[in-house]
Amino acid sequence: MKQKVVNYEFVNSRTGNVIAYLSLPANMDENERLAALEKKQAELAVANKIFVELIYWQDPEHPIQ
Repeated sequence: MKQKVVNYEFVNSRTGNVIAYLSLPANMDENERLAALEKKQAELAVANKIFVELIYWQDPEHPIQ
């Protein structure tokens, strides 16, 4: 049986472009989920040489309006 996942997009708020995707198990503990999202956000900030505050994540099925 396939495990359900939640897919996230990481967006550069300055450009509005999606710069990465991350899939996490749907049943993941909330603290672990936030830690994984924040870790990916920091990695992307370093890799793209931009401030971490310029990157946000969203669930594409429930985008930030």
